Amino acid sequence: MKVFFLLMCFWLLLNAKESLYLNFPQDYPSQQTGTSFGKELIRLINSTQHDIHFAIYGFRAQDEILQALINAKQRGVHIQGVVDSDSHGKNYYEDTHKLYQLFDVKSDHKSAIMHHKFFIFDQQIVWTGSANISDTGTGGYNANNVVVIEDKNVAKAYEHEFQQMFTNHHFSTKKTHALSCLAISTNTSRITLGFSPQSLTYEHCIAPLIKNAKTSIYIPIFYLTHYELTQQLITAHQRGVDIKIILDASAAKNKYSTHQHLRKAGIEVKVENFGGKMHAKSMIIDDRYIISGSMNFTKAGEEKNDENTIIIENATLAKAYKEYFFALWKQIPRRYLFIDPNPESFESGNSCFDGIDNNLNFRT
Repeated sequence: MKVFFLLMCFWLLLNAKESLYLNFPQDYPSQQTGTSFGKELIRLINSTQHDIHFAIYGFRAQDEILQALINAKQRGVHIQGVVDSDSHGKNYYEDTHKLYQLFDVKSDHKSAIMHHKFFIFDQQIVWTGSANISDTGTGGYNANNVVVIEDKNVAKAYEHEFQQMFTNHHFSTKKTHALSCLAISTNTSRITLGFSPQSLTYEHCIAPLIKNAKTSIYIPIFYLTHYELTQQLITAHQRGVDIKIILDASAAKNKYSTHQHLRKAGIEVKVENFGGKMHAKSMIIDDRYIISGSMNFTKAGEEKNDENTIIIENATLAKAYKEYFFALWKQIPRRYLFIDPNPESFESGNSCFDGIDNNLNFRT
């Protein structure tokens, strides 16, 4: 089974202009960029000819990605970025200051989180998903997903979001001219984009898919505190939709988590026992739709933070993500359908030795 894990860590499914990258959680955080989506990010940086725009939560311990950006700058690529900081200018990830020093980078200086994880290359390719640029994200410790889309219209929408933050310094509720659930058709997929908070992404983009789901909803997810989503999942379950959820162990300790409510309603929720996190913010619906992006399924994710959500209608990609979901599902012991493993304990992989504050109690 360990061999299976190693193979799946580098799963890449190509479908014309859309690519899906999925990562199983690895044994420890890594300063090496060993994930498929991390390697693809480096390849895209190395291939860029004119400009790179990025909006990321922060940066930590990924020197290969940093060096690729430095090399791009040295060959004349124009690099601009946006990162998160609190109202005092403090960054969550401790190496974020290197980006300020090397590139043209701005931050939000707000309590609401600039939570994006996207890159735009030469105004035509977008790299986005749930992975942070860190030893736990692109380094591979957490379970994450990334999509890469080569489409000028998709890139234009992300560029619009980027320029509101970088050029206009409009973040969170200050952003204007929102692109609300923008639908774009490519040769192989129909792609819907939402940018929080203006787009009301859950209400306008996601809820209709759940209400109309006919057969299945599978959810690998970090946080689940969204009340309306919880109620709609219960309603879908009651009309016969098969629903399964994999929830992060640290998020299960959040007092607002709704997973126990879902369990009482008869929905199967497994809380993961990895060392790293279940960090995806995603759904697979009716073997047809993939929902991905940076937005956690919380009210803050929908109404306060700067977030992006991408919905891809593509049966081939949805099938691949479904297979990944069930491979993860089988790895989590059945007992965690009923009890929650402690995220900082011997129940959870290497969490006692990884140097990460898995249960968010400010102690590693």
